[in-house]
Order: sequence, then structure tokens, then C-alpha cells
Amino acid sequence: MSDPISRLDQFRADTPGAPMKSAAEVRQRGDQIRRRQRAIVTAGAVALAAVVAGPIIFLSAGFGERATEPDPAPAPSQTPSTAPSPSSSAPAADLTRAHLPTADDLVADEPAPRWVEDQTYDDEGKSDYNECLPESLRDMGATAAVRRDFLPRSGEELSDSAGTLKAVVAEFSSAKEAEAARAEVTKAAASCSALDAETAGSLPVEGGVASAGEISVVTYQPDDPDMNAVWEVATAVVTVEDRVLVMTRKRGVQSYVPPTDLRTSAVNATYRMVGARPPAASTSSPASDPASNPPSSPPPADILGDAQLVSASALPALPLEGESSATWQQVAAQPTPTLYCQGAWLSSLKAAESVSREFRLENPGEIGKVNVTVLEFATKAAADAAYETVHGWLDGCPATMADAKLFTAGPVESIEIDSTPAIDRAAQTLAEYAGDCGDGNCDATWYDHQTVAQIGTRLVLVTHAEAGGPCPPTRACPPEEASDYTEWDNRVAQTVEATVGQAVVDLR
Repeated sequence: MSDPISRLDQFRADTPGAPMKSAAEVRQRGDQIRRRQRAIVTAGAVALAAVVAGPIIFLSAGFGERATEPDPAPAPSQTPSTAPSPSSSAPAADLTRAHLPTADDLVADEPAPRWVEDQTYDDEGKSDYNECLPESLRDMGATAAVRRDFLPRSGEELSDSAGTLKAVVAEFSSAKEAEAARAEVTKAAASCSALDAETAGSLPVEGGVASAGEISVVTYQPDDPDMNAVWEVATAVVTVEDRVLVMTRKRGVQSYVPPTDLRTSAVNATYRMVGARPPAASTSSPASDPASNPPSSPPPADILGDAQLVSASALPALPLEGESSATWQQVAAQPTPTLYCQGAWLSSLKAAESVSREFRLENPGEIGKVNVTVLEFATKAAADAAYETVHGWLDGCPATMADAKLFTAGPVESIEIDSTPAIDRAAQTLAEYAGDCGDGNCDATWYDHQTVAQIGTRLVLVTHAEAGGPCPPTRACPPEEASDYTEWDNRVAQTVEATVGQAVVDLR
């Protein structure tokens, strides 16, 4: 924490009305830098075993639309490619085929066969991959897209009737645009107005790195009168930061079964989409007998969860006029960075696991926000490197991903945090940027303390921001003495200590 007197001098000297770039210019520059910073990851993902068994497909006639049975998929380097249409452009350099799921990421319930790769496309391919969607992700504003199609392995039981599975990953200019596209695609998949379809069911896609997601399942009557089943189209639509995954499975069924296997496949694909490591799990063949082929050891449990995330009741209330105070409320994940000065999405840090939580204060407008992310790394060296990256973001503010106008960004300073076990190191900075006044001009300002702390292989990121203007959220306006900052400083310290303390609760 900087010296209060020096902060007072800085506050008097700084002028919020200084010339600044527009929000659009800041966002455009941020997108350019982020694309350079994100690493391309091609490591193999862990395949998950089937989780639900049961008869699903019963067809007297096969899928007549499919031609000959494919051979097993070639190696990724030999995967045939279909050139994009002349109107499309090449995908951005940071979105490649490595961000698509592989056959090992996909799960099939017994007795369905395993999936194999069929074709991979740069862009969304020439043919429609989902007949329920009226427009492509490119038409919705995606800046890049890649696609991979899968078929059931030839020669296995039910391989003639297991259907097809197609995965498309698209990148948008911002997380807000990606979330808007996800909502639009989910709505279209659920209604499937292009067909005379009926809603069969839905299933949320939660956990892992997914920001939001849902599977919508519809059915419709086939044109073939000899087909003693209905067509089923299950569409999984998931966002992770500024990327969207659309995974479509089409098959013939006689009754609805919740698409839990598709959900597991989608969760695996979202890890692949951002380059993070999928969770460890059993990789036994769906066709194998668990009794005769028991796993050599149980899969390791996830390290992070809700237990490592602070609750709203542990955060300090904000004083209001009179004797009242405002308390924090947990909110759904927002399509914004955890830290204002964040230079890239946190998936670029390549953590083995991560969990996040967000809180807001309203009176009635938004007057406070706390963002928390806890990251666990596979090695101490990886955690060390990630800490240095985040420290560099704080030191290099103004942020490359922020929408708001930055007024000032203070120096990054080492801080002490009282926790058990003791932290290895921690740093904090204070950024001041414009509040949201709509179309009007106002002096609303966010005073945003951002903290990064390291404990072994674990990193904790904390934002504690309070609204002010024209003065900071101090006891007096303008602040005249060092003691005017005490209550504000104590609130920030309490938030950080409560957050870090909860994040290491399993390490005590």
C-alpha cells in the first residue's frame, strides 16, 4: 500500500479530464496485443470414459445420408482439409486446429462406438454443420473459426447408426460478443424453427473452464418411412472468455436419454479450446468390461473447488450516509477480466485448475466489485512464471483488455498478507478509471486495488474496487490527513486477507 500522504499529493495533482484514447481504441489495441500474447498449445488432452450406459439407438435402416464407412482417422498432420469459401478469410493466428477437440476428448455411452476424426476445416467448412442454426458464427461476428467432424469407428457395434458429431470453435472480438453469440445460438438450437422439430430436453454445461453453456436437444420425423426412429439433434453451446464452442450430434433415437456423454465431451473440448489441461479421469474403453479390466488407480480428485473461494459474508461492508452500510452479493460470472490491468485471459497462464467468484455492491447503482480467481499449477516453476506474468500486467497498466478510460495507475508494491500457511510473495497496485455514466458526463471514478499472491504452486488474484468521484472513497472529501485513508485501506486489506485465507484452507 502506498504512503497516504504521497497518495494525497498524487490525488491533488492528477486531473481526470486529461486527454485519453476512446474506449473503442483501447479495446482494439487490447485485442491486438492479446492475440500476440496467447500461447498456442497442442498438448494432448486426457480422454474421459463413458459415464452413463443404456440403449439409445435402435434403427432398422441405417443412416442413408452417409456414404461409405470411413477408415480410421489419419494422424492430425494428415487430416484432410477443405479450403474455406472465397468470401471467408483465414483464421487469426492465435486460433488454430490445435484448439479443436480430438477423438480422445469425446465420450460415447456403451454400447456406442468410439469417435474418430473425419475432416478438419479452416473456418466453418462448406456444408451446414447444424440444421437448426439460421446463420453461421462468422455471420454473427466471429473473427475466426475452425471445425472438425467426427464419425463412429468403423466395424464396432452400432457404428452404422451412431450418427455424426461436429465441433466448431470460433473467436470473437470480446467476451461480451462471445456471450451474446452463445445466447443467440442456444435459442436457435432450442427452437430449431428451420425444422418441424419438438423439444426433447436440455442440460447445462458447467464446471471446468466453461463460462456458460447449455445443451439443447430436439427431435423431428425422418423423411424415410422405413426408419423406425426419429432424428435427434443435440447442440452444445459453450463460452470460455472470447471463444464459443458449438458441438452438434445428430443421430436416430427411439427415446430421449439425457446427453450426459455429450456434456462430458463438451467440457473436455472447452479445455482444449483455451489450451488448458482437461481434468484427469479414467480412459478405459467404453466397450471394455470394468469388472475384467479394472483401472490401475482411481483418477486424482480436483484440488480446487468452492471450498477455496471466499463467501460474501467474509467481505467488509461499505459505509453509506448515516448509520447504514451495504453488504456484498455474489453474482454470476461476468464476461470481464478478473483484474482491470490484466493483459490477457487467465487461460494463457496455463494453470492446471482454476476457480472464480464475483461479488457486487449496489446502492442502487453499482458502488463496489470484488473479483476472485484461484489458480493451481502443476509445478512451482509454472506458478513462479505465472506470478511474474501477472506482476508484469499490473506494472504495465493501462490494461490491454479494459473498456474504461484509465486516469492513473499507481506503482506495484509488495505487501504483507496474514495467512496460514504464509504466502511466498504478494503485490498490489491501485488503478483509477472512469465509471459508467451512460451517455452523460459525470465524475464517477472506480478506485480499484488489484492483488496477486503466491503460495507454492497456487496463485490468488483479487480485485477490490469502490466507486468514488470526485474524491476517492475516503472518510473525508477531499482527504486532508493520512487517517482519512484508514477505513478504506482496512476494507481492502480485509478483503485480500479473507480471500487468500480461504484460498489456502486445504493447505493448513
